[in-house]
Amino acid sequence: MDGIRKKIEQCMREEEAGALPGLFLSTLSSVYSSGLRLRSLLYRSGFRRTKRLPCRVISVGNLTVGGTGKTPVTIHIAEFLKKNNARPVILSRGYKGSSKGVTVVSDGKGILAEPKEAGDEPYLMAERLKSVPVITGADRYRAGLYAIDKFSPDVIILDDGFQHIRLERDVNILLVDSTEGFGNGRLLPRGVLREPVEAVRRADLIMVKDGTGEFLKGYNLPVFEFSYRPLALRDMDNAIEAGLNFIAGKKVIAIAGIANPSSFFKSLARLNANVVRTVSFPDHHGYTSPDINGIRALSKEAQLIITTEKDGVKLKGQSLGLPAFSLSIDVDVKDMEKFHALILPPRRAER
Repeated sequence: MDGIRKKIEQCMREEEAGALPGLFLSTLSSVYSSGLRLRSLLYRSGFRRTKRLPCRVISVGNLTVGGTGKTPVTIHIAEFLKKNNARPVILSRGYKGSSKGVTVVSDGKGILAEPKEAGDEPYLMAERLKSVPVITGADRYRAGLYAIDKFSPDVIILDDGFQHIRLERDVNILLVDSTEGFGNGRLLPRGVLREPVEAVRRADLIMVKDGTGEFLKGYNLPVFEFSYRPLALRDMDNAIEAGLNFIAGKKVIAIAGIANPSSFFKSLARLNANVVRTVSFPDHHGYTSPDINGIRALSKEAQLIITTEKDGVKLKGQSLGLPAFSLSIDVDVKDMEKFHALILPPRRAER
């Protein structure tokens, strides 16, 4: 997010100065806005129709680019539903994955696709959710029909589904980062918004990461505050878990290729790790040999390398020069029971 914010601020300066790059980005933003309005008009007028799957659908998404916690929240919901005897399946777009069409990343018994095929986030969800099928596909309706035929779910969870308005949903969850908010209120590429702020009204509930939801009170929607909670450290060579106190006082190199690396670095500091070096890469970064060599060159500075779960699926099996662990996380939701009550499927007798 820091890189995106800097580009947006640069764009605003250039636009105010009448510079060509800033004006060009503003033009692109206007074209993007026109496309969104046309899409909305096509659905409102009936030229395009939303489709409904024959099971409960919960969507988790956001209005902005960057990290608002979609993957941890999706995992949390799937784990909760599973514990309450529901049969969830996760549908993901499979961003940055090479596979085309509908791909089964996990059948709930084993992982069937590699990170490069599935995308790093679907693969991570498949690793964490051993008994929950994970499927990728750009067309969520088609992927949903496939999931229903193969796995008979009673709940489908759309990961990053807020903009996929073609598919109807029973619970539409919008995630917002309290620090970033809606950025400068402008659409891509002039700002961080995927849609205009008014799209908030499509949500059934809002989840706010790392802060209060005071700035959202005017929307008259349920607002739940949440934060990340570290769970465990996992050795990337043998998948053995270590307690969180394992890194207390140890010299650590922290590596993150996520949208908001500062939140990860702060988590390590709260665990009393002695973070001697932080290394940041762009979100969804694909690690190259020069990247690995650069990380290995830092090995004399520390005792351990700690990375995020999402980066861990791509760095697993690499020789990094030090013992390497990934940090798994869950989410803590304020008013957890009320939140859970909104996502549980109705009793079968009521359906």
